[in-house]
Amino acid sequence: MKFTINAVILWPLDAKNEIQYIPFEEDKINIIHGLSGTGKSSIVHIIDYALGSSKCQIPIGIIRDSVDWFGLKITFKSESWILARRTPGKAQSSGEFHLSSFNGSIPNIIVRNMNRDDFKDSFNALVRMSDLPHSDEEKPRPFDRRSSYRDMAAFNFLPQHIVANPNTLFFKTDSYKHKERLTRAMPYALGIVDANYVMNERRKDEAEKELDSINKQIATIEKSKKAWSHEVNRLISGCIETGLLPSMISDDFEIRVGLLQSVVDAYNERRLEDTLTEPNRLHSNNEYRAALAAEMAQNEIVEHLASEVSGYEDLSADGHKFNQAIEMERSHAISLDWLRKTVAQNNECIACGSTTAALPLVIENLENRVNQVTRISDVLRENPVIDNTLSSLKRNLAKQQKELQRLRSIKNEILNRDQKLKNSINQIYFLAGSIASLLKRLGKTEADESLSLQAEDLEKKIRNYERAMKASNRSTREQQVDYAISELIGDYSEGLEAPEGSTIFLDRKDLTLRFDGKDGERDYLWEVGSGANWMGYHLAAFLAIHEFLAQPLNQHLPPFGFIVIDQPSQVYFPSSHSGSNDLDGDFADINQKRPADVIATQRIFQTLSEGLKRSNFNVQIIVLEHAGEEIWKSVDHTHSVASWYKKGDGLIPESWQH
Repeated sequence: MKFTINAVILWPLDAKNEIQYIPFEEDKINIIHGLSGTGKSSIVHIIDYALGSSKCQIPIGIIRDSVDWFGLKITFKSESWILARRTPGKAQSSGEFHLSSFNGSIPNIIVRNMNRDDFKDSFNALVRMSDLPHSDEEKPRPFDRRSSYRDMAAFNFLPQHIVANPNTLFFKTDSYKHKERLTRAMPYALGIVDANYVMNERRKDEAEKELDSINKQIATIEKSKKAWSHEVNRLISGCIETGLLPSMISDDFEIRVGLLQSVVDAYNERRLEDTLTEPNRLHSNNEYRAALAAEMAQNEIVEHLASEVSGYEDLSADGHKFNQAIEMERSHAISLDWLRKTVAQNNECIACGSTTAALPLVIENLENRVNQVTRISDVLRENPVIDNTLSSLKRNLAKQQKELQRLRSIKNEILNRDQKLKNSINQIYFLAGSIASLLKRLGKTEADESLSLQAEDLEKKIRNYERAMKASNRSTREQQVDYAISELIGDYSEGLEAPEGSTIFLDRKDLTLRFDGKDGERDYLWEVGSGANWMGYHLAAFLAIHEFLAQPLNQHLPPFGFIVIDQPSQVYFPSSHSGSNDLDGDFADINQKRPADVIATQRIFQTLSEGLKRSNFNVQIIVLEHAGEEIWKSVDHTHSVASWYKKGDGLIPESWQH
């Protein structure tokens, strides 16, 4: 989107001082150059602050202490505006803003006419940002709130700590919140989706959440039905036995509940006795026989398990007894080592004193037998198989005993019911009352059907939203945008280090540059090259994105068409800890000693000039640099905005400091 910063304006705290007015050209590479400590880098933060940043990053000190209002003169959609924001002093920010049409002259006094929210709403309206959040929750999380023109600031600023940062490509995305917000806003910013797509996506998410809630309610009802199924079946059996219902009844839960309801309706309408059929006592007998058979089968399982448990317990006990016997015999036996040593001296028998060569063989055989018995004892004592098997059998036995108890309860209930249920009018009315009580607790109403209808309606809406989203061909548009930007980045990054045979892409998910190899290998920005390489890729990515946005079909997209770059030459001429820089010295000396770095720095401006021309001058470039005119004055479309090399030069005029 065409957006020109005509000037940075500082209104002094002391009204006697003149306004500091720093003008920029719209079709030039605007360069503010000078010594360290002159306030060049603060231009980035002044522009960001005046445009509504949540925090002020303008350095505390002389700048904040001398300025009352920080402002800009901008041209946007062929109309010029004055916007300003009061200095925060030592606070984090100020909520006092001013926005007005430019009437031909810069006002000497700025008056607050809106707060930060009003200012942001006005700018969002000018940019025509969709007001739909990235979440349909009533109170979306910070990074799920509506996209704002503020999210687009990521495309406009390359401060010192970002311009050659291998891990961060975009402004402020080194914080999780800003990264998440830009990730969500990126498809909208690059024209992959439009406001209608975002609206359909939000409504689909909302419908899916509502459908999920209804499905959970339906699942809860179904679970409740299963919990009551035993009671429903018991009452159905009672109705069959007393003749209130026929013998042949479907097993479907809903049908059975409906039949019970018909019994209650007949009771309420005083026609219960008219519904009686022949009582079916055999139904109860059949139920009893089935329950008894189930109990007997389960009892066999329990007895078999109990027998296994007993056998393993006996085996375990015998093993322990065997171990004890072995240990006792060990304690009574003499030491084989002692016996071997004693015989080895002169082959004399320790029992009778005779001499023989067969004694070592006898001792060896004895030792083998003892070791064999010892191994068996150790296995029985240390092997956990018996203990594990016994534990598993006991757990299974407890489980099967519990099931046996449940089956016995069912059988006993049938016996009790058979004793209580008599074919009498009193018992029939008692049964009808029990059914009415159950139906009341079951809560069987038309709500179930209503929920199902709501679910069907929501599923239909979701399909409609999906069709509308599919019609936008997002996947096709994603490929078009990704490959278009990829090709442009490749043009600007020619000559930079890259994995051989790779294609470079803007990774919109991780917000970095990705290098895709032919064999499916992927490398990322932080893995490629050095500081000069990283700086080169930052410039290539930003120039490519802005060239894409400057194309006629994309000029309606929300990102503003300007880039502010702070000291890209730092990769060749880094400043010392004290702030001094070699470029602050004599150029002839630097050019003689470090010609390669001078040429590389000049190439930065040549690349920026190429980007300006390729975007048909629809992007404005502002550079804050140590590098002086000797390096870049021969490059097309460069413009010296300010030169701060002498004492007293700088963002804050010397006259303000007296």
